[in-house]
Amino acid sequence: MVTESNEEAIPAPAPSGSFRFSPRPNRAGQIKWRPWDESIFQQSGKENKPVLLAISAVWCHWCHVMDETSYSDNGVISLINESFIPVRVDSDQRPDINFRYNQGGWPTLAFLTMDGEVISGTTYIPPDQLRRLLADVRDLYSSNRQEIQAAVENIREQREAQAKQLPEGPAPGPAVAASVLEVAGDVYDKEFGGFGSLTKFPYTNVLSLVMMILSEASISELEAMLTKTLDAMAGGGMYDRVEGGFFRYSTNREWTIPHFEKMLEDNVALLSVYAEAVRITGSKEYETVARDIYRYLTTVLLEPGSGVFRGSQDADEDYYRLDLAARKETRAPYIDPTVFAGWNALAASALLRAFQVMGDVEMRDRASGALDFVWEHMWDADRGLNHYYYDGQAYLPGMLGDTARMLTACLDAYESGVGEVWLDRALKIAQWLQKNLENEKTGGFHDCRETPGTEGLSAERAFPLVENSIAASALIRLAQNSGQPRFGESAERTINYFSGSYKESGLFAADYALAVERLIDPPVRVTIVGPPDDPETIKMIRAAHLARIPFRSLEILNPAHHNEDLEAAGYGYAGQPIAYICIGASCQPPVTDPEELPGRLEAGRVR
Repeated sequence: MVTESNEEAIPAPAPSGSFRFSPRPNRAGQIKWRPWDESIFQQSGKENKPVLLAISAVWCHWCHVMDETSYSDNGVISLINESFIPVRVDSDQRPDINFRYNQGGWPTLAFLTMDGEVISGTTYIPPDQLRRLLADVRDLYSSNRQEIQAAVENIREQREAQAKQLPEGPAPGPAVAASVLEVAGDVYDKEFGGFGSLTKFPYTNVLSLVMMILSEASISELEAMLTKTLDAMAGGGMYDRVEGGFFRYSTNREWTIPHFEKMLEDNVALLSVYAEAVRITGSKEYETVARDIYRYLTTVLLEPGSGVFRGSQDADEDYYRLDLAARKETRAPYIDPTVFAGWNALAASALLRAFQVMGDVEMRDRASGALDFVWEHMWDADRGLNHYYYDGQAYLPGMLGDTARMLTACLDAYESGVGEVWLDRALKIAQWLQKNLENEKTGGFHDCRETPGTEGLSAERAFPLVENSIAASALIRLAQNSGQPRFGESAERTINYFSGSYKESGLFAADYALAVERLIDPPVRVTIVGPPDDPETIKMIRAAHLARIPFRSLEILNPAHHNEDLEAAGYGYAGQPIAYICIGASCQPPVTDPEELPGRLEAGRVR
């Protein structure tokens, strides 16, 4: 599969200054690229030149094409070096910059003023068109400074006004999920599955919302939406039947022509969805797909020895069209060795869900290994969780997305019996989150502890809906597991903050709908008493997770460590795992048979 020589053949990222270009021949390195830092805007003002910001990704096919064509063109190289301050940013390593300046895809090319505002931007552009665009922007910037400055001031005033006038909405309730599912239904492709009519992305967040609804209600339209989409993705070109795993998206409606990069983020999201679909539908085919994704993750993206997962694998259409025998004789596409905290947290959550549903303890152990690495190498008690790790160093601390996903994964680990230490770590993360990112006046969490700059868009902290929704869901769970209501209060403030604006996000509001459902739908509380590594305790833990209910809150007490707590609660342990079920203030007789537990949880469910 992947050889060590392949990984050494292509330059690796060096966050301090060098850049990652296409692995194929190109001259993009002749452009005088600079890394993102504050001095670029100072130099822009001093030299009266606009900043040319290029945002790319190591896995991105069209980024490579742009390196090989447009950025290798003599005229383009000369124009950029003479008339612009060229800055190159890796999207995966700097999501804060990508969030603010992406122009609709990768590669992004954005022209910025000395004030950090966008003059214009585009995605891939061929050499001849780029030469004309560069000349136009150069001439505009040199001859229309007053008009540009006036436009910048107008943009800022509009942005400030919009920030102050965030629309208010009604108290969030079941109508939120109904609204998002209505949007999904409007764009659902009844003929081929999926959402949209041309390019097809998995939209795993929407599928998760659908399965949450189906956990307790049989709705034929949603069942068809789920199974047709899952079948289409697994039956089409997006699914790699040779090495396992999924490519990033389909370029056509029929799911037959994929875009060939493979992302850790996408594959673990799909692992979680197919594993959950096994629980919802009982399909053995979906279990096969889930295990095949796991095979890809552990044979290709897993970093040997460390237990952590690498970020992505490059697109290579010719390679992926080969059969297994031919692939073994061919150098595999480049694997980005960078470790991303949030993506590894997502991987751990997905592996834990797969363990809960399919019972493979190795999956739980893999999840634990990845989380251990992230905690030991990327967590800083003062600065927060670092975004990425490369060559023995961690970079970019304090991002909301990483923090929210790691908080979620810690709770998933705790509720899977990995150990009580993960509840303690979840508390540490949540306390850091509240202290450093929460806006207690308005509600909601900022996307970063420190802005990427001091000019224009780079100087403003944002409130991204998806990351805030993930954080809110996790905080609701933590309040239930820890008995500390302040975490739930933060979550409720966050959810209320977006109540009037979530519809603007369309399908991406599915994560918000899931957070709202957690808020309004108190979970069944299950306390399992037993040694976490005992196979019988593991059966009981899995049984609680398999119940056909949307949410449950799971506490696992090891009798060797919690004798006093058990006595105080009136819980017993006689050498056999036992489960105690409570819904609000109402508790049921204890359960000692794992086969009985799912039915008892479903029967006691009250909404």
